[in-house]
Amino acid sequence: MKYKNFRALALSTSALVMVVAQAVRAEPVPADGEMTPPVLSTQGTPGLEWDAGATLSFQHSDNIYLTSNDRVSDWAAILSPWLRMTLRQQDFRLDLTASADIARYSGNSNEDYEDLFLGAQLRYRFSDRLFAFGGLDFAQDHESRLSPDDVNGISPTEYTESSAFLGIGGQLETGSYRIGLNVRDLDYDDTPAAGGAIIDNDDRDRRQTELGARFGVFQMEDGEVFVQVIYDERDYDQPIDNEGFQRSSKGYEATIGYSGTVGRFRGEAFMGIMSRDYDDARFASITTLDMGVDMTANLGRGTSLDAILERSIEETTLAGASAYISTTAGLRLRHRVTPDLSIAAYAFLTENDYRGVARTDSVSEIGVSLRHYLNPRVYIDADYDYRQRLSDVAGAEFDDHRITLTLGTSLREQYDATSATLARPGASGFYLGAFLGDNALQTRVEGFRGVNPAGLIADFGDHGGAAGVFAGYRWDYGSLVLGVEAEYEANDTSWPHLANRTFSVERGDAWSLSALAGLRVRGGNLVYSRFGVISSEFNSSYQDGVGPLVQLSDRETGFLVGVGAEVPFGRGLSGRIEYQLRAYGDYEIGAPLGGGNDDNFANIESVVRFGLVYELGGGQPVEAAEPTEFGGFYAGGYIGHGTLQSDNVGPRPGGAGGAPFVLSTVRAGQGFSGGVLAGWGHQANRLYVGGEAEFEVSDASWNIKRDSNNGRIYSFKKIHSVGAGLRLGYVVNDNVLLFARAGLVRTRIDVNYVDGPNPPFASSPDLDGVRFGGGIEFAISDDMHARFEYTQTNYEGNSVNYGTGTDDFDTTERQFRIGLVKQF
Repeated sequence: MKYKNFRALALSTSALVMVVAQAVRAEPVPADGEMTPPVLSTQGTPGLEWDAGATLSFQHSDNIYLTSNDRVSDWAAILSPWLRMTLRQQDFRLDLTASADIARYSGNSNEDYEDLFLGAQLRYRFSDRLFAFGGLDFAQDHESRLSPDDVNGISPTEYTESSAFLGIGGQLETGSYRIGLNVRDLDYDDTPAAGGAIIDNDDRDRRQTELGARFGVFQMEDGEVFVQVIYDERDYDQPIDNEGFQRSSKGYEATIGYSGTVGRFRGEAFMGIMSRDYDDARFASITTLDMGVDMTANLGRGTSLDAILERSIEETTLAGASAYISTTAGLRLRHRVTPDLSIAAYAFLTENDYRGVARTDSVSEIGVSLRHYLNPRVYIDADYDYRQRLSDVAGAEFDDHRITLTLGTSLREQYDATSATLARPGASGFYLGAFLGDNALQTRVEGFRGVNPAGLIADFGDHGGAAGVFAGYRWDYGSLVLGVEAEYEANDTSWPHLANRTFSVERGDAWSLSALAGLRVRGGNLVYSRFGVISSEFNSSYQDGVGPLVQLSDRETGFLVGVGAEVPFGRGLSGRIEYQLRAYGDYEIGAPLGGGNDDNFANIESVVRFGLVYELGGGQPVEAAEPTEFGGFYAGGYIGHGTLQSDNVGPRPGGAGGAPFVLSTVRAGQGFSGGVLAGWGHQANRLYVGGEAEFEVSDASWNIKRDSNNGRIYSFKKIHSVGAGLRLGYVVNDNVLLFARAGLVRTRIDVNYVDGPNPPFASSPDLDGVRFGGGIEFAISDDMHARFEYTQTNYEGNSVNYGTGTDDFDTTERQFRIGLVKQF
């Protein structure tokens, strides 16, 4: 994704946050608790305070090396002790912190690590208008496999980080101010590699020095406007790295921002510019937009929402690249049911845009966490998170499902057991249901071509229908709903690759078991997430030329994560819309099978389902709610995920003296999207009709890399869309709108095509398409609605003439989107 497109995504996310902030009626924000940003203060009872604790976690990952193919799963036990001490006097405060993370893997001991952190912060107040602060930190850490700079050693890269900071701050007539200096020293250890080699990381060692100042320039009723300037030097110990580049640089940031409250949101937001100049003349200077948001909203009833937006210029080890611009946008929702029971969910999207080389990565992470205190000092956590990286570099993509169970303790009590109202299950019961769905199957294929063991890296896939039945049991804890669910799914999704090598994958039936957690909102509508394990049948075939046909039929086990909404119709019957992401263990196939040059197939899926749910016993009582008016003008934003699939037909020369042939296959990939929308509708009794316009950006893409004598590298990537359409709907229970939609869109696609020695082809055509689909909408406050919808877009065909031939593409897009809209 180009920078300008992610900027639009980030701004649409910020716009969505601001819409929520203005839509939610202002209520007093507590002066203490999680709604207040942490401030290093000297206030408090003089004396020594301390707390200590530890957690023991058992974590399972289905892809510990974060690879596209040849996935490895494993369990890890992680022990994390910690200690915090605070010494307060009248004008003095000292904070000391120590923590560690010690991990041991069950089957891959090379991934074991021992991390350590020690920190001290000091603050001294000279007067009510002047204070000084300083601190020292030391960390012994390791580089995550998720890091863009991971060097793919046989064990993680270890490093130490030492930092010191000092400064002064206080109050002026125009507002607060702070001036500070921060020095960080990074020292990377060498990393062992396969075959006994050693990866030299000494050229990454560096010292980073930052000098910054921040001044409040204008006081407002609920906050202040500030300006901030930071000067930054990054000096490498080795003037020239192992690839021959000079990576030392100097830079600055200059921003203007606001710190305070907006509606129920409290925090700060800023915008400005940042720039870096490099010692190496081959590295162009970088000047780009700087922006940030760190806001927290009290939504009432024990619920808070964090909105985060960060942007920075980061160092890299990628040869030829000066840096990458990292932009992260995310939301985190917390809900405390009772003092001893809480749930949290989050979603983050990060784009890493490399400068100097043609590479852009998009990393997404979504998760849900449930915490239950066994007593005021001991708790258990159950966490599930899903991580995915999409890249325009073939083979750099991955996805990873992780399940973590944690036992934790602290010396300090987290609530008063004698007076607190603790969690008790309320209504509970069994339920049954059935669903119809649309399944998108994607297979990442990696195999030997030409003289390269990884000569083929390609994305294939298609979509097909799905249907099934399910049964479950759930418990209500106030507005929190917990449950377990088992299901059976029938599926006929398949894709073919017809060429000199013919291979295909067909999805069979599936069984799954999931845990569900959700919150009931107005009118008893349920918003939920799920995570679980799934076993699916895959039938694969492979034939090389006129050689023997190899067929495999086997069940593969995988993990799934999903999100959905359920709306009651009455008399125990409810409707459901849900979206799931799934990933399975990979396998080898070739012809002949086991001949040493087998391909590796890694299957992932995204599926939308529309279902009916019947609660045995007639269902639970539904909270009475005022009827919702869906008519009038509205505006909002959304985030989504979907697939991009292209039927690809084109001539190919025969390899190794073979006859020419015509390739026919389906390319497929996934991606996230975000956008803004506005519309107007009219409601007449239960009928609804309206029009809507939208703009969205996306990182959905697919790519193929074939490295041989007649190899080629090409890719499709969606950039942005603009569209308009009609919505027709029917209102049930006076507060839920079931709607269908149809309209026209125009979408910008980036196409890159390289065919062996021929000149590279690149273009950005605008493709017109017809978008149709449906979904549900319901109120979550007086003027704020939530929307869950699924759409399909059929685009016009396009062709690529790469010099010696022409490839034709017929592209289809499917998206699941969750939106928030404000009614005016």
